[in-house]
Amino acid sequence: MSSVPAVIGRSHVLMYSQDEQSNKMMESVFSSLSSYELTKCTLQELGENGRVDPEGFDIAILDVGDGSALDDPAFLKMRSSLGKLSVLFISDELNQERIRQLIKLEGADWLSKPLKQRALIDTVSAITQRQKSGGNKVHAVVSCGGGSGGTSVAIMMAHYLSRRRKRSHTTGALFDLDFSKADVGAYLNVENAFKLESVIGKSERVDLEFIDVIKKTHESGFTLFSFESPQLTYSELASELVLKMLDLVSYRHDHTVLDLSSYMTRWQPTILSAVDTVTIVSGPSLPSLQRAKQKLKQITALRNSEAGIRVVTNRIKTGFFGSQFGKKELTKLFDSSILTIIPDEQQIMMEALNRGILPSEVNQRSTFCSRVQEMTDSIIEEVR
Repeated sequence: MSSVPAVIGRSHVLMYSQDEQSNKMMESVFSSLSSYELTKCTLQELGENGRVDPEGFDIAILDVGDGSALDDPAFLKMRSSLGKLSVLFISDELNQERIRQLIKLEGADWLSKPLKQRALIDTVSAITQRQKSGGNKVHAVVSCGGGSGGTSVAIMMAHYLSRRRKRSHTTGALFDLDFSKADVGAYLNVENAFKLESVIGKSERVDLEFIDVIKKTHESGFTLFSFESPQLTYSELASELVLKMLDLVSYRHDHTVLDLSSYMTRWQPTILSAVDTVTIVSGPSLPSLQRAKQKLKQITALRNSEAGIRVVTNRIKTGFFGSQFGKKELTKLFDSSILTIIPDEQQIMMEALNRGILPSEVNQRSTFCSRVQEMTDSIIEEVR
């Protein structure tokens, strides 16, 4: 969540060093900071069959010592296995030839030993912040009343955002923020019995391990958070808990979709002003469309811009109210550049709900799915 206030933004640091003094110094520094988690590894552990997966880290710190490691095929193979993971090299003083070798390994930065604590922290922080500013996107979906189909839109967005793309595999999460109903879990037939009421006012218990314990995973690949915990809606202490959970969930995923309730909650203004994109979903009725118009105005004011905001008019029937709400009429209400019109596919959507599956599993050629997919693809391009 690139701009939701971070309560915890833990960075996972991978370290390789054969220098005992440097090892002790880095262990001491990172163990004293709650925002970092350090993992030490050997050359073999990062090999093809090693136990360490570089995709689970935000930065790697590699110690090349006096530079002789740069001639070691095992070290070069380890560097290659890190792929696009940002690397901070540390070393003793090196001659020009060794420095040229180091530059070819495409590090994000370099520090000379003996390491200074402040310089180490500042450098690692700068690298991880640069990396995170280009990733970890959060997308809010706001329904304009019951029956508008916002939850179905959110589910399919999460599905499409978590698909494998070319050579990369993005991670996606769907967080249901209507704690009074937990519709996402009900729609997908994925029950989560954990009661968030038990941690209201106990935000210190909420960390990455907690998130891993309470999450569910949908068979299509995205992580799911949907809890029926009505007390959160009314508790004055709930906002801190909700925002902390969202911070941790979004930290762990490339894309996080938030299914917001149609009614206002204490945390909604903070979320809507901070997320990367907002999708407002309206039903076909005049009151729902009017509410979408109002929501668009309110959210634009919160964000000081209309950038990143889209409007979906859902369940539009041919000849609904005569020709009152055809494409021509809808584009008079909303700019066509931000509007997606989805026709009514009641039979497909009802079957998906009754079976607890995705609409695309009922009918791969569903217009609902294809329109949401097109919109999601455009969102990916926009936030990239």
